[in-house]
Amino acid sequence: MIQEFSEDALAQRIRECILELLIERGPGRTIGLAEAAQALALRIGYHWHDLMRPVRTVAGALADAGTLEALQLECVVDIREARGPVRLRLRSLPGQRSAVRS
Repeated sequence: MIQEFSEDALAQRIRECILELLIERGPGRTIGLAEAAQALALRIGYHWHDLMRPVRTVAGALADAGTLEALQLECVVDIREARGPVRLRLRSLPGQRSAVRS
């Protein structure tokens, strides 16, 4: 684990970063896991590669909570089972459709 942060503090920073990026991007738009790791790395002064696993783990928890969806090739996937690049988007509110764009 990244030494200067407790697991809870790091997870909170990751959640905030992912949600901030998705809100900035707009409804139906996506971000990549690496994009979130890179943005967070700039904020906390670590190499983004070191943040990829924690970002993926937190994204999985956000997906489990129904906050976001993980996508591959425009299909919703289980982020824990997916291999390769995954994109994230905020879940639509009931009755709304998200435009799938990257």
